[in-house]
Amino acid sequence: MKLITVNEPKFSAEFQCAGSQCIDHCCYGWNIVFDKTSMNKYLKSPVIEIKNIAADSVKVLKKSHAHWAQVKFNENQVCSFMDDKKLCKVHALMGPSALSPVCADYPRSSMSFKSEMNKTLTLSCPEATRALLTDPQAMMLVSHVITTNVAKSARIVNQQQKLINLMSMHLMQASQAATQQGLYAIASLLLFAEKNPQQVEELEAYFESLMISLQQGEMAEPIANLASDHQLQWTLLLRLQRYVGTRKPTRSLGLISGYVARLLQVQTQNSSNNHAAESMERLEQAWASTAQPWLDERPHIMRNYIMYRLYNDQFPDTRKRSAMSWLYLITAEWFLIKSLIAATIAIEGEINEKIIIDIIYSLHAVTKHNKAASEFFFEQIENVKMNDDLSLLYLLR
Repeated sequence: MKLITVNEPKFSAEFQCAGSQCIDHCCYGWNIVFDKTSMNKYLKSPVIEIKNIAADSVKVLKKSHAHWAQVKFNENQVCSFMDDKKLCKVHALMGPSALSPVCADYPRSSMSFKSEMNKTLTLSCPEATRALLTDPQAMMLVSHVITTNVAKSARIVNQQQKLINLMSMHLMQASQAATQQGLYAIASLLLFAEKNPQQVEELEAYFESLMISLQQGEMAEPIANLASDHQLQWTLLLRLQRYVGTRKPTRSLGLISGYVARLLQVQTQNSSNNHAAESMERLEQAWASTAQPWLDERPHIMRNYIMYRLYNDQFPDTRKRSAMSWLYLITAEWFLIKSLIAATIAIEGEINEKIIIDIIYSLHAVTKHNKAASEFFFEQIENVKMNDDLSLLYLLR
């Protein structure tokens, strides 16, 4: 047994499932697997209805103890254990302790280290996304100490990376609604850290200078001085959208596909020889005239999202990729979300919290539960940036 620190954002610690009120239920459209223990429990349940469903509507696969069986969907493509009120019969008839680990845990997840555990929620859950984006204090970290067994395979916290993570979170907090400025500041921090490895005092001094620049609005000027690269922006968007267009039917695919269709409409409408510049300028105009003023009054929305990504992705995790490469992914996905919002404004003329929540949770549902998606996104980014990580700055213009 060992003492470890448990960290968790406020929106995660306070999370409550929306149950039958959920706008896009997690028991629909996804493969739901049971472990061996849960499957045997249902097959031997004294509750006849549960026993019959387990026998008739669950396919035994025996791939592993954790992936022992898979639920068969009913004619409505819904888990057979769900009742007509969109509630789980296992939970209702056998109690919450009878839920399989997959069902009991979602949307909760955690990352364990030798000395700490970071808890979070996955944003493929619309209620989790709503809680993150609507509470100004959602990403305030809450910590406490517990005594627990620590796996021998647990990683040791990289203190340099943890310091950069905390600094990046503070930079994004300071940027408020100016998301571009926060991302630019983080890129500057990474470049400084790369050139001055192990120089903690110098890094802290540079971080303080970036904080002052953000607070005084000085970070806007270098971004404004960047030359626009509409071709890079346009090409990257098309490549990232390709993944959504080629996905097999899954939960939330229809919703995100609708927003992608709007973006494609803007990108191809009234196209000419200069269609890339024209379409990107139209998106920029919609963002500047409608989205940015609206977000200025709600600075926590996109700020919380980027802070969540920094925390949830354990940024900068350099075990497989460079810190700048990870920042490029976060920036590219933010640029895709921004463009989907702008396209919706360009076509429908409005913005509201529901639109942003729908875009973010459905995009996460389709891309964040498939390892191939991240690899695809990295591959498309590499093809566009031509091995130049600093080209991410053109996404901030």
